[in-house]
Amino acid sequence: MNTYQVDAPKVARPRHLREALGLAFVHRGKIRWRAGRSAFLGIEYSPEGEGDGVIVDIADVADFREIRSDRHGLTIGAFADPEHVAAEPLIRSALGDEPFGPEIARFRLTALDAGVIIAGMGTTRTARLDSLVTKPLPPNEIPLAITLAANIPKVSFGDRRIRRRDGAATFELRVFVALALTGVHRIATATLAYSLDNALPQPLGDVSTHLTGTMIAKGTFATAARLAANAFSGDDEKTSVIRRTVIPLVLSALKDAYDGSRSIEAPKARGR
Repeated sequence: MNTYQVDAPKVARPRHLREALGLAFVHRGKIRWRAGRSAFLGIEYSPEGEGDGVIVDIADVADFREIRSDRHGLTIGAFADPEHVAAEPLIRSALGDEPFGPEIARFRLTALDAGVIIAGMGTTRTARLDSLVTKPLPPNEIPLAITLAANIPKVSFGDRRIRRRDGAATFELRVFVALALTGVHRIATATLAYSLDNALPQPLGDVSTHLTGTMIAKGTFATAARLAANAFSGDDEKTSVIRRTVIPLVLSALKDAYDGSRSIEAPKARGR
């Protein structure tokens, strides 16, 4: 017997996760989720007006907002209060003590191999967090929680931002870098992304691939920074300016992350 409440027009209010998943299965292909905005991830599920199918309002389903930790790591509800998220020790060690927005959270958690649990048609599945950017979810699925292992890798971060106001070439560009070193001069993994005009970070995949496994030598970062410009195509004035602007931003962010990586390695060396 179904115990969830259904109000006109076609709004179901499940009391717990099992009911929510059941609704997604029964009305598969014909549901819209209502969860509000995730300030943590920068996503919003707020269907308005008339539409086909059933709106599933998960306001009473605690799993979407709970934060749970154990010896294996941390599970963060996708719509958890960002202040409560920021108070978690594992999050502070991963993201730092400074206030952070969804762009910082998503990028850094992705670089730390965070996963996402996705609720859908009668069940849940797991995926990499960056899959939310590369492959948007279908309407019958919604992020349920983010998972972060307790033993997070030693990664250092850098990010740089510029705001430009110049007619058609007005924009805000932000670059994110995450580096993990193996030894002092070899990059084990590199993850780079950019955000344009406050959009969620987009991967600089070619640059990340180029740097991963590379020995750091004179010109390594400069070459990578020039490669980043290829992510922006077009002949208009704004794109041309962005291509020129992103190069020094990437170079500076790479140097910041590299300096941070060396500070991580230094205590190990002193302890030998």
